[in-house]
Amino acid sequence: MSINVLQLAPMITAGTTVGGLIFQIGKHAEKLDLIGYKVEAQEKKVEHTNTDLNEIKSSIQALQMDISYIKDEVHDIKQKVSR
Repeated sequence: MSINVLQLAPMITAGTTVGGLIFQIGKHAEKLDLIGYKVEAQEKKVEHTNTDLNEIKSSIQALQMDISYIKDEVHDIKQKVSR
């Protein structure tokens, strides 16, 4: 069950051809972006990233508010205990 050169050559050729096609598609997609067309996959990735960053930022702001309230309550408790 050994593979000889005659069987291996078409597999290598097919792999190289598919790789070349993928590369060319990528090059043309980049050119279309310069013309004004957008590549949807990149746009969706940026949109998801922005959404995730906005969610993280809102969570951090909520935590900052909670910490601020906790600091105020601890300060009030300290004042009442020290009296």
